[in-house]
Amino acid sequence: MNFALLDNKPILLLPETYNRIPFWRMAARQDQVRCPACAAALRLIAGISFEPYFAHPEGAVCPLLDSDRAGSENSNWLQALDETAATAFEAALRKDTGTDGGQAYTNGQTAHDLNKDELAFSSDQPDIPQADTPAEEDDSVMIGSFRMPKKRTIGSSTTTPPPAPKPPIFRKRLTPKKSIQHLLEQKRDEPLHPGQRQAVETTDGPLLILAGAGSGKTRVMTARTAHLIQACGIEPKQIMVVTFTTKAADEIRQRIARQLPPHQARELIAGTFHSIFYRMLMHHQPNRWDQQRLLKKDWQKWRLLRETGALLGHDDLIALKENDIQEALGIVSRWKNEYLLPQDVAYRELDSTSEKRAQALYPIYEAAKKKHNWFDFDDMLLGCYEMLREDTKLLQRYQNRITHVMIDEFQDINRIQYETVKLLAAPQNNLCVIGDDDQSIYGFRGSDPQYILGFTNDFPEAKSITLEVNYRSHASIVSLGYSLIGNNRARWAKECLSFHSEEGDTYLFEPEDEEEQASRIVDEIIHRREQGAILGECAVLYRTNESARPILERLSEAGIPFHYTQEEDSFYQRQTVRWTLHYLRLAVNPDDTDALKEILPTLYISADMWNALRSQAIIEDIPILHVLPLLTQLKPYQRKHLQAVTEILSAAKDCPPTQALELIYEDGKLRDYLKKRSRDREDGRERWSDELQQILAAAKRHATVSDFLAYIQQMTQNEKEWRTQRPLPNEAVHVLSIHRAKGLEYDHVFLPDLVEGAIPHEYTLDELRKGGNAALEEERRLLYVAITRARHSLCIGIPRERFGRKTRTSRFIAEMGR
Repeated sequence: MNFALLDNKPILLLPETYNRIPFWRMAARQDQVRCPACAAALRLIAGISFEPYFAHPEGAVCPLLDSDRAGSENSNWLQALDETAATAFEAALRKDTGTDGGQAYTNGQTAHDLNKDELAFSSDQPDIPQADTPAEEDDSVMIGSFRMPKKRTIGSSTTTPPPAPKPPIFRKRLTPKKSIQHLLEQKRDEPLHPGQRQAVETTDGPLLILAGAGSGKTRVMTARTAHLIQACGIEPKQIMVVTFTTKAADEIRQRIARQLPPHQARELIAGTFHSIFYRMLMHHQPNRWDQQRLLKKDWQKWRLLRETGALLGHDDLIALKENDIQEALGIVSRWKNEYLLPQDVAYRELDSTSEKRAQALYPIYEAAKKKHNWFDFDDMLLGCYEMLREDTKLLQRYQNRITHVMIDEFQDINRIQYETVKLLAAPQNNLCVIGDDDQSIYGFRGSDPQYILGFTNDFPEAKSITLEVNYRSHASIVSLGYSLIGNNRARWAKECLSFHSEEGDTYLFEPEDEEEQASRIVDEIIHRREQGAILGECAVLYRTNESARPILERLSEAGIPFHYTQEEDSFYQRQTVRWTLHYLRLAVNPDDTDALKEILPTLYISADMWNALRSQAIIEDIPILHVLPLLTQLKPYQRKHLQAVTEILSAAKDCPPTQALELIYEDGKLRDYLKKRSRDREDGRERWSDELQQILAAAKRHATVSDFLAYIQQMTQNEKEWRTQRPLPNEAVHVLSIHRAKGLEYDHVFLPDLVEGAIPHEYTLDELRKGGNAALEEERRLLYVAITRARHSLCIGIPRERFGRKTRTSRFIAEMGR
């Protein structure tokens, strides 16, 4: 149903009141939204593909649950309301049914007056004045002894409403700019369509197969391998199939095993670049490439540098944090994949601080590995290339042994891989490369679409075949991707057809912020499950890790299992977040010694003073927080600031958590401290600011500081379980980055945060401002990959605020649809 009571006043879900959904959703979480007939606490369900509604708890008994009786029972439950509410409700219901032109009564406001900034719910919030009872808007609000300036309050109202902002899009279908044709019916029953069959049967010489998303390239690779063996008489041990993931290699082997005798399937050379090249190295140089000496993880590389003293004498490097070293090592890895050795980058002019660090670290890291007999994954590629290049007899043996080479995901190849493949494929050059330049998304690790774009230049005699039919996605999804990627300039021009005539669902929705966006996505997933969808066929794909946190938390609250690979530290374990939460804990408990000890650096108090603090608190028998301004070692300005912090935290205890956080950020000077800390470290990044805003966004959903801290504790505990639980694939929603999703597919895909700065990423926008277009084209390819993961439905979120700041819709939306 679309009506309910809030504070004994009727509220009605209509398009003009949908911007109140976040406020009403929070009220419902606190059991403040009630059924007019049975007084049961109602939940607000607002997904994407359906209109929002209020739902009774499971097992509730209410006349309104019987849709056939709802009309006849209206008079009975309306009699229980006071006269004003009943009149308003009747008017609202008449308006909803089109029998009256009156204005819906929406919690003390007309729809025109709704203020979308009223997001923090408080049970003692005063009634909002009506037009016939003028009220002046105060410029500030007192909280304890502190005055919250205007624009920091949440929930203020004026008698003369400001111009109404553009209403958010609750949900609209996104229509592709370009429509594509469907595959002709008479071709549907063929195991291979003409383009696929041509690719399978073209076996001699270099061949470029441009395989668009969902075009059946794995089927083609399997059929082509079987054709080489069965029809052409090629021995399986003469065929090398290279993939980019172990999963893809296993899938090829399994499919081949179903078509060939077991002994033939086992002889096929199939695997990733690293696995195949490492086997070659181990066979010919076993002493040099002992697997026990492999640096698999970034922390192992950092430990090698630290524990061997490799950085001693390099003061600028030894002072760096672990994450800065790892960032530099990531750049080193990219250079190695491009076959740029230390001497090649030593005299390069570099702009960014990170690259300059990498330039200095590169020769030190390589020397440390060599001295202590370690190697990393990049060394496997370099080692195999150099071994083959330097040993011509060995190279010739491999060239005679391997007569046909097939490379999957060729758009992701880097220079060192490509050069090695060219050595192995010569002189026959029976080299078949399969890929899609539109899905080249790994530029950060050395991949370059120019290799697939320039393949016919390297091999002028190469034939080119395009697989144009998308078998995966419904037509509107294919058309959206096709409309988007056509804006890239550096690409092979391709035609595209859809195998499916069904249009599919492509939705656009505009939630208030990232928290409401997560709630909408989870409500939609629950709705899909109720309609028969399998949870394992639902996926949330994000561009940056920051987008994942609210989604994981809403899924956890709803009890929905999910798959998620933690790619970095927990949000609530980051230093900025921990400091902020410790301030809140001190507000609730001024004698929380652990919390105070943690925030001492933010108060410019040295750790040496901790014992004096604790001793004085015991002697005077007062909370340790109250000892701060009493320390004798303090200078006058320090004492004044610490006295202010003590009073702030005392006042913050009884504030809504959003207002408590604003007091801590501003009057408590935490924001100033973090800004100075970032500047002193020459970090150059404003991640700390985004983290403060994320805490604020999460706090909006809670009425008190205690409730918010209890929620954080529960989420922290839940996160420990996320790391250990492994639900069955079909029984859990998949939450993963777009980069990780490449090569996968799902029935229902959700793409949050399609705003400028998220996708395209802020880094990309910086490159664009400098005149570079390559990064923008890669971001467009990344979104194309995300879109084409979906089979049946695609839901795109555009939050109106993100990290507390107004957003701008991603430019890619206008490029692909209308």
